[in-house]
Amino acid sequence: MLPFTRTLLCACLFVSFNSMAAGMVPETSLLIVNEGEQGASMDVKNTDADAQLLYTKIIDLPDDPKPGLIATQPVVRVDGGKTQRVRFVLKSSAEPLKVEHLKRVIFTTIPQREKNKVKMTFSQNLPVLIRPAGLELNLEPWKGLSWHVINGNVTVENNTPYVVRMEQQVKLLSSGTLATFDKTYILPGEKMTARAKSKISASEKQIEIYPATRYGYKASNYIAELK
Repeated sequence: MLPFTRTLLCACLFVSFNSMAAGMVPETSLLIVNEGEQGASMDVKNTDADAQLLYTKIIDLPDDPKPGLIATQPVVRVDGGKTQRVRFVLKSSAEPLKVEHLKRVIFTTIPQREKNKVKMTFSQNLPVLIRPAGLELNLEPWKGLSWHVINGNVTVENNTPYVVRMEQQVKLLSSGTLATFDKTYILPGEKMTARAKSKISASEKQIEIYPATRYGYKASNYIAELK
């Protein structure tokens, strides 16, 4: 089983555990924010019988801090069995967005205090994809990546306006050499170099990657040409 598959499996188990223990269930595994709508909403359901507090926090990634995004109700009480719609507002930019951006949103469940009882808090960490107004939908953005072997290293460059999510490990063909990137996504305009145990030969012509769909599920393996 690939590490990425294991990661997704663990994530699913984590969400399931949170759902059983804390009762708060987001409606999807990805928050999509469209610039043309100036924000987005996500429903979070409290499947427990008891009321709980829902704390929402936006996390800016160090390599992609802008544009700004805020949750209009960072802390809200959700009664048992009820659904809370969490609204997110995109801060205005000086210029229209030209490429997609990536953030994270953390939903933390805080149970009500009860005398002589200890209750745990639980969190769910989901990706946030911010899309420019008018940008055409691309369900296979990894096909636009450019791959190269430079000085014994494999590099990838994203000259598309799309965020690409993929497994950190890639495989060179036909040698079977494995190389690993430092993260599971590449931003528009970004260039990354993978680490391998030995230098990669310039004779390598293809590379096999393991991309993810917009919602984080494993897509079919993809073989790209090395230039």
